[in-house]
Formats: sequence, structure tokens, C-alpha cells
Amino acid sequence: MPNGTMSAFLEYVWAPFVALFWWFITRLTSKIDDIEKDKADVGAISRMDQQVHELDRRIDELGHTTVPRKEYKSDIGLLHQRANDLERQKEDKVTKIRLIDNSKKDDSI
Repeated sequence: MPNGTMSAFLEYVWAPFVALFWWFITRLTSKIDDIEKDKADVGAISRMDQQVHELDRRIDELGHTTVPRKEYKSDIGLLHQRANDLERQKEDKVTKIRLIDNSKKDDSI
């Protein structure tokens, strides 16, 4: 291909590539902005945490629940301990992890 033909080709083709790249970047940034818009900020999470603790404190003050509050809290504590114990037991039993590659599996069977 002669040198003049190639330069003429590149002179006319760069604009669509730039336009396509610009369109892609615009769509990508708009998707990221949509995701960021729906996220809660740290202040909102902190306020929610404070409200949950305040509600928990008020329930403790009332003491009028179907299950006594101390019993409920001890049950929750025991559940956490049991979950931790199960996790440790499972961790102790697992000694070997094998990865199986299914992509090389024969599909004709």
C-alpha cells in the first residue's frame, strides 16, 4: 500500500475511533455515578448504628418482652460461641483443598 493511501486512511478513520472511545468512557462514568449515588455515606451508617444501640438500650429499660432480655442476650452470646466453635472445628478438619477444573471436562459423555 502506498504511503499516501495509508495516511489518508488514518486521517479519516481516527475520528470514529475517538468517538467510540468517548462514548464508552461516558457510559462507564455514568454507570459508576449511578452506583455511587445509591451508596450510603459513613454518616448515615453511623447514625443508624447509634439509633440501633439507642433502641436496644430502651428495650433493656422497659423489660417488657416475651422473653426476658438477659436470657435473650445470653442465648445470642451462646449462639455466637457455638458458631465460633463450629468454625474452629471445621478449620481443624480441613487439611487439603483440591481445585477441580471443569473447563477441561469432556462434554460428550
